[in-house]
Amino acid sequence: MAEVRETDTRPGRGRRGGFGLGPGGECICPNCGTKLTHQRGVPCYQHKCPKCGAMMTRT
Repeated sequence: MAEVRETDTRPGRGRRGGFGLGPGGECICPNCGTKLTHQRGVPCYQHKCPKCGAMMTRT
């Protein structure tokens, strides 16, 4: 008989082996510190900082 596993809802390994940090959080500019609200399904590294143009990162 097959083993039944419950779905783990904690942040951890994301799709394609990445590390998902969950739906909340912020994107932050490593150069000037500008913060934006993280949008679910859109990685922070795809956003440019509106102030200085650097690529954002996830906090």
